Order: sequence, then structure tokens, then C-alpha cells
Amino acid sequence: MTRILFVGEKPETVDFSDPALPPGFDAARINAGIAIAVDKIADRGWQGDTCTIAPDDARCAMLERQLNQDEVN
Repeated sequence: MTRILFVGEKPETVDFSDPALPPGFDAARINAGIAIAVDKIADRGWQGDTCTIAPDDARCAMLERQLNQDEVN
């Protein structure tokens, strides 16, 4: 089975006051888009998992745990 891991910043940690981001953009919209993408992946018969990480010192360890978990499964 094809497996896909989405890795990105946790939407709740994004600074939405940044003028470079589109107006009205928020964590709920990002999470909704991620859910749609995971559903489309599943529609193709693939397994889609997500790993959203906070921009802090624990981010590397969290990603490493996710990748190691995927190797075992």
C-alpha cells in the first residue's frame, strides 16, 4: 500500500496576523484543507497520515517518532 505522510507546522501555531498571509486565513481553514487532502488520498486507496509539529525544541523528536512508528507498522 502506498503511504503518504503530511508534515507541516501545526496550524494553531501560525501567526495569522502576518500580512503575507491571505485575509481570512486561519487554522480551521488549514485543518479543513488537510482533511480534504487526506480523504482524497484515501479515495485512491492510499494511506495518508499527518504529522503537524509546533515550531519548538520538541519538533525534531516528534517527527523522528512519527517516522520510526511508520517503519514498524
